[in-house]
Amino acid sequence: MGKHSRRKPSYLPKVAAGAAPLALLFTGPAGALAAQPDPSIPLPFDHQREGTLDRGVGFTSEGDTSVFRGFLTTTERNFFSKDAGDLKVVADVRRSVSETVETREGVTARPDKVGVLAAAKTTEAVKKGQREAVRFDRHGGVVAGNELELERTGTRLTEATLDPRTGVPTLISEDSRGLRVAEGTYHAVRPLPGVGVINETEQHLGGGPDRALRLDGGFSGDLGGVLAAGRSSGHAVDVGELAAVGTTSAQHGDGRVKGLLPLDVGSGTGFGQEHALGGTIGSSSGLVTTGQDMRLAQHGAGFTGAGSHRTSGDLGIGDVASARGTTTTTSHGVLPTTDFTRAGRVTQSGTLELTVFGRSWRTGATAGALPCELERF
Repeated sequence: MGKHSRRKPSYLPKVAAGAAPLALLFTGPAGALAAQPDPSIPLPFDHQREGTLDRGVGFTSEGDTSVFRGFLTTTERNFFSKDAGDLKVVADVRRSVSETVETREGVTARPDKVGVLAAAKTTEAVKKGQREAVRFDRHGGVVAGNELELERTGTRLTEATLDPRTGVPTLISEDSRGLRVAEGTYHAVRPLPGVGVINETEQHLGGGPDRALRLDGGFSGDLGGVLAAGRSSGHAVDVGELAAVGTTSAQHGDGRVKGLLPLDVGSGTGFGQEHALGGTIGSSSGLVTTGQDMRLAQHGAGFTGAGSHRTSGDLGIGDVASARGTTTTTSHGVLPTTDFTRAGRVTQSGTLELTVFGRSWRTGATAGALPCELERF
């Protein structure tokens, strides 16, 4: 803490790329858009539009493999504004589409290996975001924004080779697909400069399957997939230099399955969350955070689990004094097992740091169970 405590922390996470700070929204478009208003749109707003188109291709050689890379990116921005005395209305709409492609092809001819290779990797992304603001001159205003993002990925590899010395052929085939969707919102109400309420949210969902097969006199491979989701939110109340308070919350989880061909299958799942609450009153500030995570994996008839819980607190009174403490609990185990030391283990640790008029004291300890142990530091 110390001098750091005099700075007002930002308690809201950056959960949406379109959620720009309010001050930036009210300053107008940076650099003034070069495009002229579109006369074909009969709206009572000043309209400016701009866009970009970037593309490129390239060929390289890496050993006996030829590599092709290409990309295409397009962006569009429409900016609408209207001044009516002390009232100003602004709408900013942005869109972008991008795609990247990389392919590899090669023919290998060596004394120990003869074969062909074909591989490809693609990424496609679409983004759309917009912000609307209403401002009253010499007073505050209202801002609302949202952003939507869609991304798709894919990789593919096929390689067939032959060892001339043994006559054994090898075939490798891999394929992976992915899809992700994310959405975020931002709202701010500022009745007076430096005073207001801010809210942000974000949600995302994604996943995809993958497989890999290999033939080299035998057969092996794996099949798998994952599904992941998460959300976060932030809320804050700001009353300028007097005080501010904010809270954030985030949760995420995933599920996985993986099979080793021909007959081995495993799966797993995980979950985590984080919370924070903080604020400032004059030169004093405080922040409390907590977090938990858990993971469970299954392989055959056995289970492996692990989890943790973390709590931390931070309190400061200007340059006079500060206190910071943390505590962490972790656990993990394997079931079933005949070794009781692997069946479960719990560890508890904590630290405390005090600073008064520039002088600091710090202490901490770690305790473990099964087997028991205690360490101070």
